[in-house]
Amino acid sequence: MGNPLNRAEKASRVRYVVLFWLCLLYLISYLDRVAISVTAPQMMKELSFSKIQMGLIFAAFSYPYALFQIVGGTLGDAYGPRRVLAVMMSWWSAFTAATSLGWNLASLFVIRVLFGLGEAGGFPVATRAMATWFPPEARGNLQGITHAASRFGAAVAPPVAVALMVSLGWRSVFYILGGLGFLWALGFYFVYRDIPSHHPRVNEAELERIAGQRQSAFTGPKKRTIPWRLIAKNGNLWRLVFADFCYGYSLWVYLTWLPTYLVASRHFSLLKMGFYAALPLLGGMVGDLVGGLLSDHVYVKTGNLRLARCSITVAAFLGSIGFTIAGAYTANAYTAVYALTAAFFFLEGANANLWAIAMDLGGNYYSGTVSGVMNTGFGVAGMISPVVFGAIVQWSGSWIVPFIVSTSLLALGAVAIVTVNPARAIVPPEVEPMEKAMVAASSK
Repeated sequence: MGNPLNRAEKASRVRYVVLFWLCLLYLISYLDRVAISVTAPQMMKELSFSKIQMGLIFAAFSYPYALFQIVGGTLGDAYGPRRVLAVMMSWWSAFTAATSLGWNLASLFVIRVLFGLGEAGGFPVATRAMATWFPPEARGNLQGITHAASRFGAAVAPPVAVALMVSLGWRSVFYILGGLGFLWALGFYFVYRDIPSHHPRVNEAELERIAGQRQSAFTGPKKRTIPWRLIAKNGNLWRLVFADFCYGYSLWVYLTWLPTYLVASRHFSLLKMGFYAALPLLGGMVGDLVGGLLSDHVYVKTGNLRLARCSITVAAFLGSIGFTIAGAYTANAYTAVYALTAAFFFLEGANANLWAIAMDLGGNYYSGTVSGVMNTGFGVAGMISPVVFGAIVQWSGSWIVPFIVSTSLLALGAVAIVTVNPARAIVPPEVEPMEKAMVAASSK
């Protein structure tokens, strides 16, 4: 038999290779999303776009992104992340590159719609991949790490994009990033397996670490039918969707209008903007890590999943509200950047927990689908936030009022998340009573 400790020491670590590739996906996705906000001042000048028109181009991504979240997540549950993520990344990389070909409002709007169609479902399917390869007690940390990678991608987008713009023009940003995505799709397809036990480098000791009894949660393309009625009737999920919408409204402000805000309102030069626009996003990267780690720590210490996820989310929303207001009203441009960095740190501390709650509610069977439903709220926010922000600035001449709107929504999101119970995992109605009890117990 051997010593169990020796077996644990010899466990393979393929799950961390999987996590690395998923982090790269999150990073590339946000590089691709944020690049257009950095190029916006140059695009507006060259193509004579108004703030409202630029807001429409920003929002174009979010229409299909919101509509196809559930479809994408369900595809991940039904057919496995390996093929689905490789196809999604290839699609959105093609239209990232195609953005460089845009010549007017209509062409860029259509290209960005098709780009959003490719990214829709990417994060829910990645969540499905994590649920298969890691145990429940790591969910907060996993979401913190992967979303920190996405915010790192968003943070490096401004300096990278500015450097490319200065030397090669704004169009170069998009075809270079598109090529990066194609390389990821190819590598992921060869590295990843939908079922850990099917990976040639995974040994029995690692399967025990992952939690071998859960491998039956995905057995291939003929997986259980998604219980849409059961999911649609879940009140916890819909309150989570609303909270995610409130969070997403504020996030989209940073992802779309922050560089223009620093240039137009705080009067930073293009090069200075490239540096200072990265600071809030770096703060968000740290916030994701801290929020996820703190959530899992509270869960391990108390065994109370609701306390671990929801209390930290509420505190994070409130912290973001305070620092956003401070940043909007201060007269000093540099103080504003530092305050918004702190605000984004807190906002992202909530993000890891929102996704962890989706994993908790989806459990071992429906993490992709439930995450897709939740992230639809984020997508809808992306349809509204950039346009409303730009319209308020154009019509009122104020850069403060749109920030007040976003903080008001965060307050409503904090109220909503208090009512969510992440321990109520959605379990297939046809599973055996003993298995149902085991799944429910693993979510408490």
